[in-house]
Amino acid sequence: MRSPLPINARTVAFNILNDVDTKPEISLSDIMFELFDKSNLDERDRSLAAEIVYGVLRHRLFLDYVYQPLLKTRSYPPASIQIILRMGIYQLLFLDRVPPHAAVNESVQIISRLYSRKESGFVNAILRKVAAQKIEDVVLPDKNKSFEQYLSVKYSFPLWLVKKIISQCGKSDAEMFFSASNQPAALTMRVNTLKTSIADVANWIRDHHPEVDIETGKYCPEAINIKRLTIKIDWLPLIQGWVYIQDEASQLIAYLAAPKPGLRVVDYCSAPGGKLTHIAAMVENNAELFALDANRERLKLVEENCQRLGIKNVHIGDNTHRLLSELKQNPADIVLVDAPCSGLGILRRHPDLKWKKNERALKKLPAEQSAILGSAASLVAPNGALIYSTCTIMREENEGVITKFLKMHPDFEVDNPEKILPQTSGDLITSEGYLKISTAKTGMDGFFAVRLKRRS
Repeated sequence: MRSPLPINARTVAFNILNDVDTKPEISLSDIMFELFDKSNLDERDRSLAAEIVYGVLRHRLFLDYVYQPLLKTRSYPPASIQIILRMGIYQLLFLDRVPPHAAVNESVQIISRLYSRKESGFVNAILRKVAAQKIEDVVLPDKNKSFEQYLSVKYSFPLWLVKKIISQCGKSDAEMFFSASNQPAALTMRVNTLKTSIADVANWIRDHHPEVDIETGKYCPEAINIKRLTIKIDWLPLIQGWVYIQDEASQLIAYLAAPKPGLRVVDYCSAPGGKLTHIAAMVENNAELFALDANRERLKLVEENCQRLGIKNVHIGDNTHRLLSELKQNPADIVLVDAPCSGLGILRRHPDLKWKKNERALKKLPAEQSAILGSAASLVAPNGALIYSTCTIMREENEGVITKFLKMHPDFEVDNPEKILPQTSGDLITSEGYLKISTAKTGMDGFFAVRLKRRS
């Protein structure tokens, strides 16, 4: 490394992408929040930086496919140069509003700050060759010879994951999934009915941001979707606790729990608290709530969100806390398990997950999920409900976990949610009584959930 990078949209995007590669334990959203906060970019530059970051992560494999034939040797350039090439090629092929000379020159300037003239010349030569073509000129692998390879390159999914999803969904549904996962997601908010109403929030948005397109949710009455996002996230309704950023699919989980006033509710994997705070709002704070999580640091988020949203009667503790023993003595009416999972249903919002996951890690998840679900089941009272949910489409994390659980816990049975969920949700319920949400078919995040009832 030579001289420090100037602070602008592209250098911030570079730093974010570099951290995504070198700090896999930190989420994309946390990395972006920290670096945006430090950079003090204006709204226009922040928007460009975010667009480049998400674009590169969504299309990374395709971008590599474009430049790799232009390399004179088989050896790949250093990781930082690969990032710059991806950023430059993404701007050249996907961003019409960025002039080609700007994409090339800005990329070369970053490299010149990091490396010698030789590397700068290398990046300049590659990007100028790419600038001379259009995205339609890129010849994809022959789909008739290798459909998996074709999908992998076209939609930028690791080949092992393409094969796995095809084996579960079939070719047609798999391609729909890949395509939908690469589309930007709308900003969806849940109106906090403890503090305001949908009408008041909608009117506030229209009054202060008339350029924004909004629509109410199809499945959840508290949902508002912002289709054309041109506003900052730290806007007034969010700060004052009027709304909570939460996809409509996630909002449906609280409806699946079907809470009633006066009940005891345990959120076993609570952080950051979206589903628990939704349940609290539905019963107007008239419930005894328990927020548990193995990660003590993340429980701070639950506490902060409860305070901001005006949630009361919440007991917060980690899963080794005395609360567990107390709950086993006095079981809960509703126990919610939003299990840690592969997250393949939320790739629109977290495209970095495609590159952080591997086949070995995915194989370990069902055992972990089964252990969590089994532990949570001990906290459910007779005739109580156990809700299991994930934000993934993988059968082994969903149906597989439930099938195994029911064999080991004959005192539980699937409780069909047809009469519990909003009427518009009927097409989301399978014949087995599972809630399955497809991004491609609904425009919501991909989710799986089931309501299990404990026999008396």
